[in-house]
Amino acid sequence: MTIYVVLGAIISAALVLGAVIWSHLQQRAAIERLDERIAHLYAGVSLLTDATEGALRDTATEIGRLAAVADGASPRAGAVGRRRIAGAARRGQTVRDIAAREEMSEGEVRLHLQLDKAGKERVRHAALR
Repeated sequence: MTIYVVLGAIISAALVLGAVIWSHLQQRAAIERLDERIAHLYAGVSLLTDATEGALRDTATEIGRLAAVADGASPRAGAVGRRRIAGAARRGQTVRDIAAREEMSEGEVRLHLQLDKAGKERVRHAALR
């Protein structure tokens, strides 16, 4: 009879141990999923921070440029400016570097590059006619 009691206690202990191990494995898996989600959240916040800092820097640069124009400084634009911007781009300068040198926003530099490209295509099409 005591063997049955001991055997029952061993089986009960094995069942409890199995349940504890299964619960531990489930909790580890849940913690790993949570770690992955936190890593994705951190990457998203970092990307958002970088984009916000860049936008604020560009906005401050543009405000400074507009303030200089309002104070009487002449903006560097027009056909001469467009050719200067296109030449700098052909020489391999980045849009950011060109914008800083020309004291304009990066969007304006891209616009001048697109206008220069459209003008060249227009000249090519006119020559083919």
